[in-house]
This record gives sequence, C-alpha cells and structure tokens, in this order.
Amino acid sequence: MHVVNRTTDGPRIAIATCAAFPDLTPDDRLLTAALARAGAEPVAAIWDDEAVDWEGFDVCLARSVWDYHFKLDRFLAWAQLAGRESTLWNPPELLAWNADKSYLRHLAARGVPTIPTEWIPRGSGAKLAEVLAARGWEQAVIKPTVDLGALNLRRVEGNGIDQIALEGLLVHNDVMVQPYLPSIETAGETSLIYLGGELSHTVRKRPAAGDYRVQPTWGGSVGAEQPTPSEQGVAIAALAALDTEPLYARADTVAGPAGEPLLIELELIDPHLFLAEGEGAAERLASLCLK
Repeated sequence: MHVVNRTTDGPRIAIATCAAFPDLTPDDRLLTAALARAGAEPVAAIWDDEAVDWEGFDVCLARSVWDYHFKLDRFLAWAQLAGRESTLWNPPELLAWNADKSYLRHLAARGVPTIPTEWIPRGSGAKLAEVLAARGWEQAVIKPTVDLGALNLRRVEGNGIDQIALEGLLVHNDVMVQPYLPSIETAGETSLIYLGGELSHTVRKRPAAGDYRVQPTWGGSVGAEQPTPSEQGVAIAALAALDTEPLYARADTVAGPAGEPLLIELELIDPHLFLAEGEGAAERLASLCLK
C-alpha cells in the first residue's frame, strides 16, 4: 500500500478524484491552494486506486469522482471504506442516497417542488408514446436514474426511434421520463452552491445555441448569477429534507411552465462547485474542511 509521508504538521486532506483527472480539475486546484494556505496538506488521490491508504488522511473530500456511475457498487463500497478510515465528505450515507436520481421522489414527497417525473423500472415493456399521452406531454426527456453529465439524456417525442432509445436504456437501468421544459434553452439552469449549509454563491448555466444540455461537454457556458427568493426557497427546502447535513451541495433549478423554479438536481456526490465564480468560496470551503 502506498503511503506518503506528511510534509506539514497540519491535517492531511485527500481530494478524491478519478483517473481522468489525476492532477485535479481547475476547480479542485483552487481548493487545494486554499487548503495549503490554511496550513493543511491536500493530496490528490484517485478514488479507486487500491494503492491509496485512506487511513492516512484526516479528511477525504469526494470531489471529481466523475466515473462513479460506471462502477457504482465499487464506488459505494469505497465510500464506506473511506468513511471508516477517514472523515469523508459528503458522508457515505448521503453519497449512497444521492447516487440514484430516485432521491427526487423522496424530496417531492417532502414537499420540494420538483419536475413531474414518470419512473420506469429496468426491464419494463413501457411504451413511450403511451407515457407521453397519459401525461399530456408533447415532448419529454429520458435519462437513466444513474447517470452523469447528461451522458445518456435524450429529448424525445415518442416515435419509433425514441422507443428504441428507451428500450436500450431499460436493459440495464431504471429510467426517468420528464416533460421537456423550453425554458432550459432560453434561461438554462440556476445552480445555488451551499457550503456548510449556507448559500455561498450562484451561477447560471446556459446551453449552446440549439442545444438543451448545459454541461461544458456539450458546449454549455456558465456565469455568476443572483438567485431569486423563490429559487433560494426551493434549494433551502431540498436541503431541509435531508437527514444529514452535507458539507457542500449544489441545488440546480429550472423554470417550470409558469416560470416557477423547480428542482432538477440536488448534487451531493461530486458537484462542480464553480469556486472561481464565488469570491472567497475556495477559502470558505477550506475553512470548513479544517473544523
């Protein structure tokens, strides 16, 4: 097992990442710099590298673990291990709960405004055209309940090609079907970033022209934003519905048919926190890690 000697007297903090980003993302490098300035020893560690001694860290942050959805069982086992051998943020139980988007059902049941969703179990023979007709949706989006970065997100209308796409997803995944919201093209998503339970900063993510996916992979852009009171209300309601308080969270909202904010995601595992867009955000997060 690979063990690195301590280089400072401060706490040793693992920034858990994936093999695609062994030197961390720009966002995480802002955090490591802030941690180092605060006297800690931040170390980049690939989460599924079996040579890493997680017991050698005082704190572990699950940050850019952006391949966990490809090997979910292994990731959840790692979270339990890291949680036993270190202090893991966010905690293992929150990571497990957040790994499947069916958590949105739990939040909706607790009164959080979410996008209406039809949940289709894996292996189902559901007919997409029938689902859309029953719901009164002319267009919808389909995606697996375990996914990342809109990798398998698809805009559908219920035709034959769309049915084939649904059937392909259902072979290995539970699938969620939601109405397509035109506001995503014009207004994008509002992302409210919370650190230690307090609103740190907010950004707006917009898709590229002619697209509906806001992630940079698909050409999306991001900029600082001021949230509305109603957007903050949705985010606060989502966080209040949790049984465990996260160290960091990102609540993504979109405008519904009447312009009302609806929660599309509550990201607790590996959210891009857009630290560069929030003045002092990296320092705030670093301070929380050292408490």
